[in-house]
Amino acid sequence: MTEVWKNFQTLRTVSAVTTPKRHHRERGKARRDALLRATVEVAAEQGTAGITHRAVTEKAGVPLATVSYFFDSITQLVEEALRTFTASERARLIELANALGAERRSPDEIAAAFAAESAPDRSAALAMFEAYLHAARGPELHAPVSEALAASRQVASAAARAAGAPDPDLMAPALAALAHGFVMHQLAVPGQVAPDALRSALRALFLGYLLDNGHVELALSLRASG
Repeated sequence: MTEVWKNFQTLRTVSAVTTPKRHHRERGKARRDALLRATVEVAAEQGTAGITHRAVTEKAGVPLATVSYFFDSITQLVEEALRTFTASERARLIELANALGAERRSPDEIAAAFAAESAPDRSAALAMFEAYLHAARGPELHAPVSEALAASRQVASAAARAAGAPDPDLMAPALAALAHGFVMHQLAVPGQVAPDALRSALRALFLGYLLDNGHVELALSLRASG
């Protein structure tokens, strides 16, 4: 009985020590995640040049010294935040590609779905383009940005396959680039791009690729079907 009591006391002591540690780790992770989210939000609102200790901590609602506690520099914070964000965007795009790949609809329907779903909301789109620019200026984000771009092409390929393309990977880069271009124009001057313009452009590019690669009858058939 004495031995059992000793074991119980030991377990209780260990629990008393580890529980605060676990809570401390959880609280620390929550603060770190808040910093990463806030950094992405500031990047979307002000660009990476606007990311400062004060701007990020005020957005995250944490003390000013929190950035220095988790990151060696503001540059490290920016890179980690954009790396995390591009990874989540890649996961979203892969999920979208899987959803589109499970369907078989007309080019017009697929173009409409791709146009509606391939671009994130305004804030996320701005953050994504900031990541592209950051990757253009240095190698730190080349890998995650490259993976995110590959995922966007995967979405385009899945959409083209669902619309009936026999060689969807061939046209996927052009479809993805077209969608990105329209999103960028809409971000730069909201309202200047007609609501249906991207859908029409995607459909035209899709049918044009089929014609250009010798699939004339298929292109005419799909065009007639909508």
